[in-house]
Amino acid sequence: MAETRRVLIVDDSKTVCSVIEKILHSCGFDEIEAVQNGQAALDRLHATHFDIIICDWEMSPMSGIDVLNKVRQQDNIRNTYFILMSAKRDMEWILAAKKAGADGLITKPFTPDTLKQKISQLGAVHAVA
Repeated sequence: MAETRRVLIVDDSKTVCSVIEKILHSCGFDEIEAVQNGQAALDRLHATHFDIIICDWEMSPMSGIDVLNKVRQQDNIRNTYFILMSAKRDMEWILAAKKAGADGLITKPFTPDTLKQKISQLGAVHAVA
């Protein structure tokens, strides 16, 4: 079971948010919030502490990489673990995400085990179930 950690899911698809939330619950996380756009994510990050952000890249009008850039520019939230998701698979995407400061990358579609592994690799939590 994971330590108690707060997770923010950011994806314009409520279905994707729901799937990720179920995976996180199965890992022992119980403090999970989901929002459907980048601005809502930034608003939540300023209102509440989160340990991990799991964010889709391809959103509008603010992309996940835009959210990541804004998070990394702000002292009070810059060290929050950030996992970026995308259906993209090319090296350009990987390099851009790493350059922006993503702590982890997940290619959609992904399995529950892939998400669990990425979270465990962060070092933010003990190994998840």
